[in-house]
Amino acid sequence: MNHSKRAWELAMVLVANGKIPFDPANPSGSVKILSRHLEALEIALREEAMVDMPVERLRNVGSRRPALACAD
Repeated sequence: MNHSKRAWELAMVLVANGKIPFDPANPSGSVKILSRHLEALEIALREEAMVDMPVERLRNVGSRRPALACAD
């Protein structure tokens, strides 16, 4: 499952439990709040995946550079 989908599912659970406020009378404000929470959840899930990643794979991820940055 990708991080965006997982973040969405977690956010919906938090909305349902009242942990993330959502007011149908103020959809614009509620969407802004939800968006911030979704972004934070997705970042946390990515960081968690990095912590669980084997050391060898982390070295490869850290050594990747954009093609233009490698050109001399």
